[in-house]
Amino acid sequence: MTKKITLLLLVSITIAFITKVNAQSSEKEITSEFFKVFQSEPMKAMDYAFSTNKWMQRNIDGIESLKTKFKDLLPLIGDYYGYELITEKSIGKNLKLISYMLKYDRQPVRFTFVLYKPNEIWQVQNLNWDVNIDDELEESAKQDRS
Repeated sequence: MTKKITLLLLVSITIAFITKVNAQSSEKEITSEFFKVFQSEPMKAMDYAFSTNKWMQRNIDGIESLKTKFKDLLPLIGDYYGYELITEKSIGKNLKLISYMLKYDRQPVRFTFVLYKPNEIWQVQNLNWDVNIDDELEESAKQDRS
């Protein structure tokens, strides 16, 4: 129990500190910084992304679960070779979804950011990853035949 409280406190302090230091004026700055950090430290990149939104401190368990599952996946997918933009969608000027394909030896991994600008500064509203990108491609091909 003490370890969990210590971990939560440490993550909260880190997120609070990084939030103040890393306020971004554009959504592209957030994703660029994310991938710059991701090259060498994927878990720190996720911490950075969530640190852009002070409200994420309330979902520490969800963030840690997302990171742990990704950390467990890393040994199974091989070396990282970069990323490519898949799509960008927006609702108005202040809510945007940006999806990227991360290239690994074994298979691609999709990272999807939902970014929101409630006032002056963009923040990560949600970040998810999945390995079902090829399923989506197959489904898209089926729709093209219709």
